[in-house]
Amino acid sequence: MCLATSRAMSVDRATDVRPPVMLSFDDGPRSGSTEAVLDVLARRGAGLGHPDEPLRAAFFTLARNPHRWLARRLLFAPYEWWTEKGSLEDYPVVARRIVADGHWLGNHGAEHFWPRWPWFRRERRVLAELTEWQRVADAVVPGWRVQPVRLARAPYLIRTPGWRAACKLAGLVDVGGVTSGDADPRAGCDEVARTLLARLGRQHEGDGAASRPVLLIFHDIRELTADCLDRWLDAIVAAGYPLVDFDPDRL
Repeated sequence: MCLATSRAMSVDRATDVRPPVMLSFDDGPRSGSTEAVLDVLARRGAGLGHPDEPLRAAFFTLARNPHRWLARRLLFAPYEWWTEKGSLEDYPVVARRIVADGHWLGNHGAEHFWPRWPWFRRERRVLAELTEWQRVADAVVPGWRVQPVRLARAPYLIRTPGWRAACKLAGLVDVGGVTSGDADPRAGCDEVARTLLARLGRQHEGDGAASRPVLLIFHDIRELTADCLDRWLDAIVAAGYPLVDFDPDRL
């Protein structure tokens, strides 16, 4: 390799600053897996130099998860067989820990509804889902109200006109993100690591703004996520993406 080529490669590495990464989790809370995720975030905070605080993330939670099969089929996507989700009502202690640990609590709907069902396309019906989540959150974990911003994420990341209008009426910040691949029931730990790094790379190449964080989406109700999150975060850091606290002002 010639000296000019070597110098050019060194400059490329120096200028290839990777964007920071913020974390978010959907569909919880759930006993066991969510608590394991919270433990990982607590350890990561210590690693970033604030030992008494976690690496702060956003948890987009559900108010409830219906127990009857027919009710679930009328809510969830027609292709979705994975219907065991978390909820504030079923796991109030875990919900309170999320807030007590300093994380953000977000609105993922009262239930995990499929926004393309005809009965969920109307703004009024979506607004009822969002306000019902707030009612349950107020009852289960009122401490969430200290957040300066109220957050929402559309189920399945499907932001219909009805969803956008309802968020505006409810005064909610509509939050998207980049899926990590952990929701695929066929994926293993290594496959998710490859998927999320590839998606981070595409975001970096397409955006080019190293100062704007990428918000990754995981699912704290999955045992896979609870078991592999530490390894995935190690892989993210090793690839040059710094982990930072969730901050809606930087989205």
